[in-house]
Amino acid sequence: MKKLMLSLAAMSLLAFAGINAETVKSVDQVMVQETTKIDPESLPEKVKEAIQNDEAVKNLKIKEAHQVMEDAAVFYLVKFEGETPEGEVEKKYDNMGKEVKEEPVK
Repeated sequence: MKKLMLSLAAMSLLAFAGINAETVKSVDQVMVQETTKIDPESLPEKVKEAIQNDEAVKNLKIKEAHQVMEDAAVFYLVKFEGETPEGEVEKKYDNMGKEVKEEPVK
């Protein structure tokens, strides 16, 4: 009898919780990204200046460069050679040569 009463109480609590439940819709953000490999010499002057003023990469050779279109904005992704393949450095710049920091994915 005790088990029956506990079962009925549990079922009524679940039924009550189900009535007040809300549906939460998540909005997925879709990013459109188009990447084009470019010659490092064709990087904008502001990006070249930013690289020359950056102590971390100014003495490294540019391995490859890409022009990236993300939601109507243009960025430049530059990969620098390291002493080892694991030591490669990758940086992203906007048109004005400002480095764009990637936000961690949550």
